[in-house]
Amino acid sequence: MIVQESLVSLATTEIRKLIVSGELAPGDKLNEPPLAERLGISRPPLREALRTLESEGLLEQSPRRGYRVVSMTETDINEIYSLRRALEMFALDYLLARKDPATYAPLDPIMKAMRAAAKRGDRAAVVQANIDFHTALVDAAGHRRLSDTYRSLMLQMQLCMAANVLNEARTKGDLTKGVDRHTELLACLRSGDPERIRREFEEHGERDYLEGETALEQRAAGA
Repeated sequence: MIVQESLVSLATTEIRKLIVSGELAPGDKLNEPPLAERLGISRPPLREALRTLESEGLLEQSPRRGYRVVSMTETDINEIYSLRRALEMFALDYLLARKDPATYAPLDPIMKAMRAAAKRGDRAAVVQANIDFHTALVDAAGHRRLSDTYRSLMLQMQLCMAANVLNEARTKGDLTKGVDRHTELLACLRSGDPERIRREFEEHGERDYLEGETALEQRAAGA
């Protein structure tokens, strides 16, 4: 059972990387036999991994047609980003009340990992570091139910973030733009200026939304 669970975890991680790196695009069908061969596992753990990714919102299953990477509509994107903004602004109320710069210390190693991933061109790792950054920030608010809700939302955000990162790599030639934006956001948080912090978060979320909307449209079109 331990070996089986390890194989499921491995397969889940590797398939997620294929999706967030852009190798598997929205609407792409997953062909189980070659995928199992590629991962070096049998079909049972592969199917468990696919079910896990379906529960995360990255895959969808059609009767007799197998699994496909989820294609997001404009409504999906609007709902995800608007809810993310509401949850993060709620977290900020708690963070600003603390007035403690040490609150943001857990974000430093995440930023280091994000920059290292960007330098080596690892899109999947950049997406994961992005998720880790925002999740750790919300966790710092110390509100367990908020953190649980936010984690669930971030599973759905993966496709949007992946599309952003892929679009950045194609248009800018590297992945440093997003890293610089998060570096600026962290510096802003440490400034302790409530108005500046709220304004920066508003702008950060708006840029993410606009870029994510454009990138997903391009990705779905095969651009």
